[in-house]
Amino acid sequence: MNNKIYLMAALIAFASVGALLIQPTVASAQSSMIDNILNSALPSSNTNDNNQPSQASDSSSSSSSSAVPLSTSLSCGQVIKQSVKLTANLDCKTDGIIVGADGITIDLNGFTLSGPGEKSSKVGIMFADNDGVTVQGPGTIKSFQAGALFSGGEDNKISRVTFTENEIAVFETGSKNVAIEDNLMFGNSIGVAAHSSSGSKLTTNLFKSNDLAGVTLVNSANNELSMNTIQGSVNGIFLDGQSTKNNVNSNNVLQNRGVDLNNGNGLPTNINDNVFGDNNCNTSVPDGLCLGR
Repeated sequence: MNNKIYLMAALIAFASVGALLIQPTVASAQSSMIDNILNSALPSSNTNDNNQPSQASDSSSSSSSSAVPLSTSLSCGQVIKQSVKLTANLDCKTDGIIVGADGITIDLNGFTLSGPGEKSSKVGIMFADNDGVTVQGPGTIKSFQAGALFSGGEDNKISRVTFTENEIAVFETGSKNVAIEDNLMFGNSIGVAAHSSSGSKLTTNLFKSNDLAGVTLVNSANNELSMNTIQGSVNGIFLDGQSTKNNVNSNNVLQNRGVDLNNGNGLPTNINDNVFGDNNCNTSVPDGLCLGR
């Protein structure tokens, strides 16, 4: 229930951030969208995909959930309780993979995890209060409402993954210390969105042509965004007025259609204690957040 409240609040907050949108968005429609995400966060009981045996969960070939990933075929909506390595593409009409244990690794191994579309309410990889989990590429997650959804949990990591054609590529809510590094995110509505999350580090990611925003933080504190390249969004990086003590440094945020760096729609940085330094950009609100401008 707490996860549902967090996610509902997050999308209501995103709907209320006027600077993110080209045209007004109805908050009730956004709320309905998140209800659908939450309803799909656990495997359904009436699909053929979910009736297949859980090879990764039941395997006894490993004595530890954090052992070297086991190469195996997976089923859509499967709950994963030990480290796995994909051996084929996974094309889902339901959710993709549900993380069911701490300290495991999911290796996409060059394959693609596909969903039924960004308006479908489905999630590519769902973290539900899991700790110390790694998702690693190379590999692609595409056509889900949320490519990866972190709902609570600490010290998780996602790296070297391509996210495309999702509503939100990576969505954090109530999470801590997520590492998001060396990923490619293009053609999503939002690259990374965080709500009530802290301690995340977004480093050396490439964001291109994510319609509404490259990165947006809502009510989130003590996060670090560094050495990312962000192009082709309405807002490159957006921090709302309730996001405090975040560090945004050494990013290339250029050629965005609205504003490259946006601190609370022009809120002075000393009000919410966000730090912007050495960012290569052309436009910011308030003025003066870009290197040499």
